[in-house]
Amino acid sequence: MTYLFIGMLIGGIIGFTVGGLAIAFKSAEKELARLDKEVKDAHKQSKSES
Repeated sequence: MTYLFIGMLIGGIIGFTVGGLAIAFKSAEKELARLDKEVKDAHKQSKSES
C-alpha cells in the first residue's frame, strides 16, 4: 500500500510537470504570435507616417 501511494505521488508530480510545461509552451506560442502581429502593425504605422 505504501508503494502504491508513493507511485501515485510520483506519477502525479510528473503529470503536473508535463501538463504545466505543455500549457506554458502553448501560451508562449500564442504570446509570440500576438507580439509578432503587434510588431508588424507598428512597422505598417511607421511606414505610413514616413
